[in-house]
Amino acid sequence: MILRKFFILICVFGCALFANFQVNGQSGYRLPANVQAIPKAVTKVFTEQYPNVLVHSWYVSHITYWYSDVSSSWYDGWYGTRSTVVYTYDKPSYFEVEFTQDADGISRAFYNAYGYWYETRTQIRGLPLPVLESLEASQYSDWKISKLKERINNPAWPEDVYRFQVSKKLRSRILRFDGKGNFIQSKTIN
Repeated sequence: MILRKFFILICVFGCALFANFQVNGQSGYRLPANVQAIPKAVTKVFTEQYPNVLVHSWYVSHITYWYSDVSSSWYDGWYGTRSTVVYTYDKPSYFEVEFTQDADGISRAFYNAYGYWYETRTQIRGLPLPVLESLEASQYSDWKISKLKERINNPAWPEDVYRFQVSKKLRSRILRFDGKGNFIQSKTIN
């Protein structure tokens, strides 16, 4: 009986420690963070930008992690799980928040420590008609489109960008199109 109580106490303590995890001195590339660890400038800009959303979780991240297109679980099918450490956090300077805004799916916004918004990526179910028409007229017309698609909104771009994976036999590419159907980029992933 005493051993059982001790085990339960250890489990509760471990969960509480994980829930209050602060990133100082820890290694990793995307680590969960308690909202109290997020700078006020970041949470202020986020709540002004997305006032009525359901926040799922906050993370401490690094810019190289974000730019290398490796991210949360819905990308594991695209990129696989990263096993190398990109950055060691002595003082966190980039923050990511996962949230649900509408029926599209989960969104992820990325900010620096001063509240500068880099971009928001939203998981989507379907592609706009101009993108589908351009894809049909391209060299990828007979390639299979993945279920994983996203819309990327960035303050430096004039309009949203749509990113998705296509595959044919053993070849795979990640394609980017703008909302008007203009091809932007292809990235080989095999």
